[in-house]
Amino acid sequence: MFPGDILRNRYKITKLLGSGNFGITYLAEDLDLPDNPLCVVKNLRQSQNPQELKDFIAFFDKEAKALSRLGNECNQIPRLFAHFQEGDEFYLVQEYVDGHDLSEEIFPENKLSEAQVTQLLIDILEVLAFVHNNNIIHRDIKAQNLMRRHSDGKIVLIDFGTVKEINKLKANSEYLTNASVIVGTPGYMPTEQLIGYPRLCSDVYAVGMLGIYALTGTKPKDLPKDPDTFEVIWQDKVSVSPQLANVLDKMVCSNSKERYQTAGEVLQELQIPSSEPTTPTISLAPGQYRVSSPASFPGLNQRFFISFGVVFSLVFGMVFVFPFFSQKLKVNAQICLAMVDLIPIKTQKPDFQDENFNLYILAGGKKANQKFHGCGTKVDREEGDKYQGIFRNNLLNGRGILKFKKSGDRYQGEFQQDEPLGQGTYIYKESRNKYVGKYKNGLRNGSGKFIYKNGCRFEGIFENTFPHGKASCISKNGTKDLIVDKKQQLDLDELTCCDSISQN
Repeated sequence: MFPGDILRNRYKITKLLGSGNFGITYLAEDLDLPDNPLCVVKNLRQSQNPQELKDFIAFFDKEAKALSRLGNECNQIPRLFAHFQEGDEFYLVQEYVDGHDLSEEIFPENKLSEAQVTQLLIDILEVLAFVHNNNIIHRDIKAQNLMRRHSDGKIVLIDFGTVKEINKLKANSEYLTNASVIVGTPGYMPTEQLIGYPRLCSDVYAVGMLGIYALTGTKPKDLPKDPDTFEVIWQDKVSVSPQLANVLDKMVCSNSKERYQTAGEVLQELQIPSSEPTTPTISLAPGQYRVSSPASFPGLNQRFFISFGVVFSLVFGMVFVFPFFSQKLKVNAQICLAMVDLIPIKTQKPDFQDENFNLYILAGGKKANQKFHGCGTKVDREEGDKYQGIFRNNLLNGRGILKFKKSGDRYQGEFQQDEPLGQGTYIYKESRNKYVGKYKNGLRNGSGKFIYKNGCRFEGIFENTFPHGKASCISKNGTKDLIVDKKQQLDLDELTCCDSISQN
């Protein structure tokens, strides 16, 4: 179309606004109304591929339904004016938003202040919470799809061409074969969305990445990830309060179940006043600190590894949904963990049982000589502890996640022959502290850091779980250099913050 063209004898095209994945957008005048107010006309992008055109039309219809449903109830979502076909072309007419998109505020090398970013997150989450309350996933939250309206400064969420209503997802066999078309923007998409299974918390991830972008001035796709935990590395680029850092880290957690599940949850967290815990001063002097807990990896013991009775194993048939994944499951742990996390454990007839009567259900892995190789889930019948990740010869080998049912604690990292070995992260549910570092024989061994929920850190060398030798305590009050005697068996998780550690 060109300026001057008129659709339905009503909408006069004035200029081209932009081009997206599924359509071309124009600014137009509504000739039927007084003063010819402006509106936006979206023309569905044509395709010679019949299946692709069918998909585009489906997305176009979803956008129309979403705008019709949401725009009339929320003034921060554009209203739908018309949705029609003219000839072989499909059109959507919606409310024009007089404003600018957030790419004019958030761009490379431009770092916003913590106060600015916090307020920005609240502004975005307020409108996204309304969308989530209607069981709709936007799937393409980014600066270009967030407009700041000039009249009142409020955020308006646009481009609903990629929405997906979550009540249409089914937790059964159809869930595997009806994966949605993968849409979104690299850097803003979490793994579950990348492989076609978006959730409401996928939008939370995107907003979190946008917040980190605003703080650091670094595009999401350019931010590195920890090769062992898959978590985004960003705090070395900017100094922020522990409260905001913890909120952002939880928003962009690689495991979808560990994230805030909806925009409303994040909004509530951001609006709670921060409070710093206080604890009595504890000396590191030899003999003055004693603990009663055993010096072992929390929750890990021989019983866990030898008492597997009835085991449910989940692996997934990605060869039917995404054939190109079938050769990568054994090496791409991030995709493996995302899929195992999303698909519920099956309890029906197993594919086989091994010599220890462990049960396995195969879909993406393989069985050879009564040995299971691939990706799946293993559950301890007595303790209820659950392992998700990569198996070799029926043993935990490679990257995975071990969740302890009684404590709620979680370990994510490398395993070898059923034991944590190498780099890993242990998260304590009750205290919300975590350890990131090296493991050997199921114990903390080597360099690592113990991170408290308020952002303070204890960094040093660990030997058989306990700190040993030179260490540093890093907090908002500065850095303390320490010498720790391993005989003290200092249990860092019993401390609220390393600020409470001092030397005589």
